[in-house]
Amino acid sequence: MKLTEMSSEVFNYVKENGGRVSIDELASATGRSTRSVGANVTDLTKKNLCVREKVTVEGAEKPVTYVQITDEGKAFVPTEE
Repeated sequence: MKLTEMSSEVFNYVKENGGRVSIDELASATGRSTRSVGANVTDLTKKNLCVREKVTVEGAEKPVTYVQITDEGKAFVPTEE
């Protein structure tokens, strides 16, 4: 399975940073908007490489969305096809 360049960037960041990262952290780290990163997370979710997890944080206006690598994602090795 092949990933787009941007999806690969998001996937690798999450994998290299403990396997669980917030959407806001991903946006900040990649210099892109949360909407752009969210589109890549949707792509990765459809490929069963990660899941979204919404967590209620005390004092926050809205839940924080985390991206977590799945077991399939941990074993994933990208290919050119």
